[in-house]
Amino acid sequence: MVAAMKQNNQAVLSISSSSSDKKKRGQIIIRSAVLAICLVASVLFILSLQLTLKLHSEDSTAGVVHKSLREFDGKVVANETEETQLVPPATNEDDSQSSMYTVIDRSKRIVIPDKDRSLAFVHIGKSGGSTISLLLRNGCIQAAEGETCEAERWKKFPGKVGETETIASQRIQFYLHVSNVDSGKMAEYYSRISSIVVVARDPLDRWISAFLSRHPDNLDGMRLRNRAASLRAQARGQTPPIWAQKRVFGIDGVRNDQIHRVAYDGCYPNVQEFVDCATNDEPPSENDLYNTRIMFMEKAKMHFEQVTLNCRETCKEIAAATSRYIHHVRVNYEAYLKELPSDKEVFVIRTKSLWQDWVKVNNLLGSPKDVAIPDSINEGKVVNTQDKLPVRSNLSNEGRESLCKLLRNEYILYIDLLNRAVNLSDSDIKSALDDVHKNCPAILESIG
Repeated sequence: MVAAMKQNNQAVLSISSSSSDKKKRGQIIIRSAVLAICLVASVLFILSLQLTLKLHSEDSTAGVVHKSLREFDGKVVANETEETQLVPPATNEDDSQSSMYTVIDRSKRIVIPDKDRSLAFVHIGKSGGSTISLLLRNGCIQAAEGETCEAERWKKFPGKVGETETIASQRIQFYLHVSNVDSGKMAEYYSRISSIVVVARDPLDRWISAFLSRHPDNLDGMRLRNRAASLRAQARGQTPPIWAQKRVFGIDGVRNDQIHRVAYDGCYPNVQEFVDCATNDEPPSENDLYNTRIMFMEKAKMHFEQVTLNCRETCKEIAAATSRYIHHVRVNYEAYLKELPSDKEVFVIRTKSLWQDWVKVNNLLGSPKDVAIPDSINEGKVVNTQDKLPVRSNLSNEGRESLCKLLRNEYILYIDLLNRAVNLSDSDIKSALDDVHKNCPAILESIG
């Protein structure tokens, strides 16, 4: 009996010991797993910290680069040695890259003695001209007819830029824009002066901007945006930004404006569909027609009218710059420059180098020091801005190639203008041609 009890106790102890061992092993496994997880987490944390520091370092470097570029925008190239230091030299150019520079021909440059210079500012639409015109005492439409603009208009410009009138403002006698072209008097205007200062932008970029700026959805978006910005400023007791004060116009005449809107809606609602429409060479069909109804208020009476638009015909007219729609597409480089005599001196302000070129033009016109430029990107966006508008470019690569072909003559005139510019170096022109090659590589091959 006693022996049996001992055996039972030993069995119980054995079972208890076995359970205890299993429990300990389980705890060891759990602790090991927790330790492993902590170790992995620590490694991941260290890697994450290293990546964050690396990205921060890259951001800091990028900030320095951006600052350097902004400072360069305000720096005038004084001589060839300085230019060599500032402009990275070309290296290992392939044959195609070298051949695209064959269009550079500076033989057409005309330099007028400073004492004989008389100047006009030519504002080719969607190239930054509204911003520059604000800095000119004669930067308004009526100046070409001898009328005065508002006094000290440059003071509307924020920051240091608006504190002092520039030498260019003092010397430019009048301003030319769309209505001056439409007047048919460009030859007469050019006969009054020896030199022009003109804003210029890559033709493809300019065309897309012109198309999108007149899209009804974007026009409505600009009106709402400007109204909201004005109300916010007024609520703070501040003056609204200049771009928010600017009226956004449609097409002249309420009926024409409604037709303009439905043409976008039914014929070319975006850039790609416009290109498809303008380059469609299939036989005419009923699919070319867009039937719709417009309504408009005129002379205190509501009018309703059924209209039929021939979309393909309208698209081809716009592409040929003969349509009344999209005025900055119609009034293009050819419209502004076809009556500019070859003996006129040309200063070019490139859109992508707006402030750099503005500084240099002022120096060449006699400014004793570099004129002030905006301290920030927001200060630079003074008159027009297309930020956050609903309709943007959706142009495909094939569509881009087709639009480039439509703009071939515009590119010829643009490159000719660059070659004539007395303020641009060969390096400046090469930079502009690099953009041309990026947008429309076949253009340079076709005209080189």
